[in-house]
Amino acid sequence: MTELVERSTRAVSACRACDFIALPDVPLTRELIAHWATGAYGPDCVDPANIIWFPPNLQVEGDDDPAFMSLRSILQSYDVLHKSRTPTDPMAALYVMYLDNRVEETAALFGLRCLGDRDEHSELGSLRQAKGYLHRSLANPDRPSVHGAHLPDFVRGPRGFCCRTASELKEGWDRLKAVDPSIRLVLKPASGSGGQGIVLNATQQDADELIREIDKTEKEYLQKDEHPHACPEETLVEEMVGAPGKPSPTVYMVGSSVAIVADQLLTACGTVNLGNVSPATQVAPSVLRTMGYACSALGRHLGLQGQWGVDFVLDDHNQPVMVDLNMGRPNGSLSYYCWRARQLPPSLHDKDTHLAEPPMLAMAASTFASPEHLRLATFASSLKAVGLLWDAARGDGIILAQHMPGFPSGGTVLAASWMGTDAALLILGKFRDYVDSLKMEAGIAGSAAPTGDARVAADP
Repeated sequence: MTELVERSTRAVSACRACDFIALPDVPLTRELIAHWATGAYGPDCVDPANIIWFPPNLQVEGDDDPAFMSLRSILQSYDVLHKSRTPTDPMAALYVMYLDNRVEETAALFGLRCLGDRDEHSELGSLRQAKGYLHRSLANPDRPSVHGAHLPDFVRGPRGFCCRTASELKEGWDRLKAVDPSIRLVLKPASGSGGQGIVLNATQQDADELIREIDKTEKEYLQKDEHPHACPEETLVEEMVGAPGKPSPTVYMVGSSVAIVADQLLTACGTVNLGNVSPATQVAPSVLRTMGYACSALGRHLGLQGQWGVDFVLDDHNQPVMVDLNMGRPNGSLSYYCWRARQLPPSLHDKDTHLAEPPMLAMAASTFASPEHLRLATFASSLKAVGLLWDAARGDGIILAQHMPGFPSGGTVLAASWMGTDAALLILGKFRDYVDSLKMEAGIAGSAAPTGDARVAADP
């Protein structure tokens, strides 16, 4: 239930008044919609009349795919709502995570086209495991990888291998160590997200434990009369570039065009992503241009059309290295950039915006944890009382994008300011201090940051 609410409500801040959004009908999502429908987040935000509420535990006999059956039910509800609209209303499109042929065909039945790229890609295979494209496959050496994508010479991926079996992981580890015994290595799943499953600066013991775990999985497949290569998961063993606490920019792409470059907010250990701040300020503009040029070349090579992203780190020579590919789904912060695109600086309110190119609103997006029984309306009122809630006339403040009290990473806030990234990070720091004070009042120990301190990691 936690994941369902978190993933679905990511899209709320992106919604304009004309957009439909499907949400699970539970109290937390109802609270969030009430907040966004009445909050001062701009004139073009989500309209409660365009929300399609669906039961979170839809039971349908004869089908073992509740997500797809929920989608069909949602589209039927959409069809009823859509028929009441006028011909002048904007044409609608469906945007789902990991688009496949079945979803596309179903959407067409309701007169909808789909946004994004199909999960099955002619060169990458499944976009869910796009991370594996950074490396050559030990199981299939002829499989395409980023090495054959004709990227600029000054951008590369880390040295490493894609491994599907325990023996391949051992081979990959041994081959990298044989070339350079001092090399630091990383272990991570090809389909992970948000830093899950990543082991930085892995030891031989870490590798041996993972090898035993994969070997156990292989044996379970064999007991089911399945070949171990049928296991869909791949593991990556790659060189560790950079160091925890160093800059790690993310390039957000739409097709082959750069949308925005952001600095990641990482925990002190460097594996968990707490959010990001944009526009990026931690690396030189020339490096940002280099990263954008490489991503555009990769997008053209792969024929991508949807929204995707690339995480970078800098090597010892300050050259950018691609360390992560996120494809097939809208990245977590896309919704927040959609909201930002509709904002105007205070100096341009009620004016003809065609007369000037407005500056970019600096924004830090980060997870946070709030006390379990803190209701959203009460929380928003208290933030407003201390001058922290978003104020468009003032041009800065906190936007409550998500709220899931009581969970370790129980929501997402946007700290925004027209005065630049330092000002946005300062607001984020004040917000964390305020949440910590609420926890102390409630007798709850712990910081508003799930682990580590994003303010230290984000310090330019």
